[in-house]
Amino acid sequence: MRTRLAATVLLLFGFSLLAVPLRAEDKAPRLSRSATPAPGEKKLPWLAFDAATQQAKKENKHIIVDVYTTWCGWCKVMDRQTYGNTEVADYLLQNFVLAKVNGESSSKLSWKGKTITEREFARAVGVTGYPATYFLKPDAEVIGGAPGFIRATDFIVYAKYVNTRWYEKGTPKEFLESQEQPEQKTQ
Repeated sequence: MRTRLAATVLLLFGFSLLAVPLRAEDKAPRLSRSATPAPGEKKLPWLAFDAATQQAKKENKHIIVDVYTTWCGWCKVMDRQTYGNTEVADYLLQNFVLAKVNGESSSKLSWKGKTITEREFARAVGVTGYPATYFLKPDAEVIGGAPGFIRATDFIVYAKYVNTRWYEKGTPKEFLESQEQPEQKTQ
């Protein structure tokens, strides 16, 4: 049990290291909280947690859980700029089942054989602020998570790390290094 907890903590720490910009040349996006979709913006089919876990198990896909609140401005920015990004949306639609959990809600969900509130789920996985993104295995076991707003360019790295199951053989940093190596060889 302690080994599992330690591994989860290390994985969360690894994800938080990726939360910083991946490349110095990447510029921070212009932040917009508008509810109006941007040209080319995609809307994703978010499910309730229970529906997402059932679908993930049936389709053997990983789950992305977006933990948000109704008052969170950065949650709205992430919905629009990260999840609304065409490349991110297309990748997620093909490879993941998506769930939204309101970190302050008393709505019930089932997780690990227990019925708990969305607020209790947020606390159980370690949410300390919003937005927070968690990656789960098809059986709803938590792989890891990342706090705060994540830019589309960084989010796609997280998604590929999880979808390719690199978490079974290495850290997010090692995954990122493995992705950069082919570029370095061609230069």
